[in-house]
Amino acid sequence: MIFVTRQDPQVLSELNTRGIYTVREEFVRQKYTTITEHYASLYRILTSMAKKQISIPDGLLYPVWLSPEGTDAIPDSPDDVFLRLDIPDGHYILANDEVWEHMINHIYYPADEADELAHESELARYGISNPASLISGSAGNFYPLLKQKVLKSWESVYTVKPQDPSRIVGLCWELRSDWLI
Repeated sequence: MIFVTRQDPQVLSELNTRGIYTVREEFVRQKYTTITEHYASLYRILTSMAKKQISIPDGLLYPVWLSPEGTDAIPDSPDDVFLRLDIPDGHYILANDEVWEHMINHIYYPADEADELAHESELARYGISNPASLISGSAGNFYPLLKQKVLKSWESVYTVKPQDPSRIVGLCWELRSDWLI
């Protein structure tokens, strides 16, 4: 499948010298600074779920974000280099960026509008005014089944297609120079 991505020029340099690029923790720490642990924990979840569907080399925890060619889901950045890649099946997975947003915010991803209303009603019944507190606060300690429900909803990141096709993104855990086109 053909993907595009915008990356720091260092990525292209590493592809040209080593033939392979993987996201290292130091890059994640540099990008996210004070909120690194928030993203690192979410990337571990993404990687764990993806390993159920594709082969990811051991030790690789951080994905490279890709845009299927023609969808333009990766934002423009003037300092980055634009890469076009032909990545073989089994080396990438498609993801729903809408679900990812819910993961970032530590909230439930509903199956549909009725499910969303039922979940909101359930939160109100338990007196939970901050839905994110099930994951990032103490509410999950008191309502472990609700916490599990939220975490389970995130599994749809790889299985539910977004309503807006531009919200489909690709993830892979390594880039190879022979994939460049």
